[in-house]
Amino acid sequence: MPHPSPGRRRTTQRPRGLALRALLALALLSACWPSARAALLLGATRLIYRGGSGGARIDVRNVGRQPALMQAWIDAGNPEARPQDIQVPFVVTPPMVRIDPGRRQSLGVVFTGPALPSDRESLYWLNVLDIPPRPDLRPGADYIQFAVRTRIKLIYRPAGLHGGPARAMRDLRWREQCREGRCVLSARNPTPYVIPIVRLRFPGLGTAFAPPLQGTVRPFGVRSWVLPRVARVARARYDVINDFGAFIHADTPVTLRP
Repeated sequence: MPHPSPGRRRTTQRPRGLALRALLALALLSACWPSARAALLLGATRLIYRGGSGGARIDVRNVGRQPALMQAWIDAGNPEARPQDIQVPFVVTPPMVRIDPGRRQSLGVVFTGPALPSDRESLYWLNVLDIPPRPDLRPGADYIQFAVRTRIKLIYRPAGLHGGPARAMRDLRWREQCREGRCVLSARNPTPYVIPIVRLRFPGLGTAFAPPLQGTVRPFGVRSWVLPRVARVARARYDVINDFGAFIHADTPVTLRP
C-alpha cells in the first residue's frame, strides 16, 4: 500500500546529469503551479457526520483522462501521520479503489466508536490521495509522477446541540492585548460548533497591516494570532465557510484588554 505524504509527492525513474537538475526544477515549479492538479475531485469542501445518522457519504469524481487509484483515510489532525499508524473512531470505505475517467465513486464514512463528546462537535480530517497510473514510456525513459492529496474537514456533529453553525460564527468574542510591543488578537468560541475562519481582515488599518489570516476555532476554545505590529484593532471582519461550502461574512467589534 502506498504511503501518503502531505501535498504532492513526486517520484523519478533513473534521471541523469542535466536531466536530473531539470526534472527537479520542474518538480519544484509544478508543486506550486495550478497545472499540477488532482484528477480526483471531491463533491464538497467538508463532510458533516451527524450523530445517530449511521454514516456519511461524499462523491469523488475522476475528471482526468486516465484511470486513477484513490486511497482514502481519516486523521485526527496530524497531516504527517501514516494511515496504518492512525487510531480514529471512523472507517472509510472503500479505503482504496480505481476510478476510471469520467466515473464517480461514493466514499462512505462510518463511526465505529468509542463515543465522542455529546456536548460539542469533534474535528477530524478526511484525506483522498490521487495516485496516477505509470506512464506508458519506452524502457529507461525519464519521467516525473505526482500523487496529489486532498484533505478536508470531517466534523462529527452530535444530535441535540443548541443553536446552529450560522449563529455560532457570530457569537465569537474578539479581544486584543498589547504588551511590550507585541499585540495578540484572540477569538473565543463559546459555542459547541467548530468555526473555520478562511479569511480575517481588519477594516480601517489597510491591507498592508497584515495579510489575510485564517484558522479554526474549536468548540469552547480560543484561537490567537500574533499581529505584525502594534496597532489598535477596532473591528474584526472575517469569513466562515458553512456546511454547504458557501462563504458567510461577519463584522464584529474587538475588545481591548489592558
